[in-house]
Amino acid sequence: MLTGEQFAKQAIDGNYIGIPYSKLDCQGFVERVLYDCGIRKSNGTAYDWRGSNSMYRNFQSWHGSIKDCEKIYGALPIGCLVYTRKTDGGEKEKGYNDGLGNFVHVGIYLGEPHGVIHSTTGGVQWGKYPDKRWNYCSLLSMIDYGCKNSDNDIVTRIQNELDIVQNSLIRIEGLLKNL
Repeated sequence: MLTGEQFAKQAIDGNYIGIPYSKLDCQGFVERVLYDCGIRKSNGTAYDWRGSNSMYRNFQSWHGSIKDCEKIYGALPIGCLVYTRKTDGGEKEKGYNDGLGNFVHVGIYLGEPHGVIHSTTGGVQWGKYPDKRWNYCSLLSMIDYGCKNSDNDIVTRIQNELDIVQNSLIRIEGLLKNL
């Protein structure tokens, strides 16, 4: 199985820098790196998600905020996907009514000293990390990130997940009170 480090190395070494956005948007860039790493659908073709919203919602072994990822795993895993999430309701226009938000941009986290690589209006380019633009992340199910909880203890991981759920419920309760 492909590792997060191998995925990140392909993104760094694959001569993608400078490819224009018109030829490779952010979603297409991630799909291209996966394809170049040998990751394909069962019929042998490249993945073709319907944008970064679809990427965030499909084929993930885990997804959530960067803060939650760092709490659960101890650090952002190299090779994970990083996203710009907005709460502007744009996901509903795209057919997503699950309350997860509108994921408008995606890149690949490379670790230090590289940061992030992504395709934006200037084409495929390096991006800083940390950067407030990147606020959510996901771990693709077809990549082995070698993630262990920072305490390497399943009980602690479950407790962390329950804390996240509890905090979400508190936020929802506050929103409902404001209705």
